[in-house]
Amino acid sequence: MNQTPAGSQSKERLALLLSLTRIDSDEIQMALTDHLVRGASEIDAAEMNGVSRSNLTRALNKVRKVAATVHAIEDLDWARFKESVK
Repeated sequence: MNQTPAGSQSKERLALLLSLTRIDSDEIQMALTDHLVRGASEIDAAEMNGVSRSNLTRALNKVRKVAATVHAIEDLDWARFKESVK
């Protein structure tokens, strides 16, 4: 399941997800922000920031993988929390 559709992330959450990657290109980070925070299409985000769509797609896949891991950790923590309040 895609945890990161266009426009679904806050700027703060994306910054935290990026901190868990080695994505350091300012242009790629801005394109990711345009797509994941502002809701621009992948094509538009890439063009607005002067990056290739393939590089943006590669970065999106990295962010999505990290987001899926974070979500899995949240699920484990939530299950453990529910057990502790019984």
